[in-house]
Amino acid sequence: MEAVKNFLRPPSVQYLTDGAKSVFVPHYISNIFLSILFFLVKTVSPICDALFENCNLELKQWEWLTFLGCVIVLKNRKQVTVAEYISVACMFAKVLNLVLFYQINVPYAFIYGLVCLLHFVFLPMPTYKGPEYVTYFRGPHLKNEIARDKKVTWVICFYAAWSPPCVNFAPIFAELSSDYNLENFQFGKLDVSKFSKEAEEYQVNTSSFSKQLPTLILFQDGKEKMRRPAMSAKGTVVNYKFTKQNIVNDFEFNQIYGTCKKLLPASKKNKEQEKKEN
Repeated sequence: MEAVKNFLRPPSVQYLTDGAKSVFVPHYISNIFLSILFFLVKTVSPICDALFENCNLELKQWEWLTFLGCVIVLKNRKQVTVAEYISVACMFAKVLNLVLFYQINVPYAFIYGLVCLLHFVFLPMPTYKGPEYVTYFRGPHLKNEIARDKKVTWVICFYAAWSPPCVNFAPIFAELSSDYNLENFQFGKLDVSKFSKEAEEYQVNTSSFSKQLPTLILFQDGKEKMRRPAMSAKGTVVNYKFTKQNIVNDFEFNQIYGTCKKLLPASKKNKEQEKKEN
């Protein structure tokens, strides 16, 4: 069972294991290779002998690489997964590679850009393709559904389609719904960019500078029990890393799953077990 595995495995080990699994795929391996390609062809003999006049990086090129490292560190401060960190780092590195190739030889830059384009087309970023059990709500339907049956525990993701953090979180939420869904433990989503009234009702800021997207709220007995990101006593948003393990631990998914499953009739327990096995 997923819940038992998550309970027995320490969070740090879980994070490293999930990170390793997510990046050891053709997309990320080739992306890393493209990111260091200029350094390799410019310093490794006999490749550099054939392509360039010498096999040494110039002082200006070293300065650009150092500047790249600083940019990557600054831009990756808020990334929550290994895959996201690598994606951002590789994006800036490939731009610099293109500039460096262009400064030396324009045809080299053209070929490198073409290879990057082919990589984007034929080796796209992997996404979660498993099953999901998510109900997509519109407007007041969410409030009505939560109030309709207070025995059902709901986890609702308030998101905006234009928000990159929401896009990155979508596969994680889908996977959580697949792992923990029960008839009385449900997952739902509401696009607050389309339903401003509900965004205001649930106190979710939808501005382009909002730090509340996405917002995850747990409802039990028809009432909000907790949310992430939380608000501080001063009314500011507390930064939160939306990793799968953080959510499972902070929202106590394993305990909720076990409690909800015990409350199900025997016939429905068997039905849920069959669904998980399939």
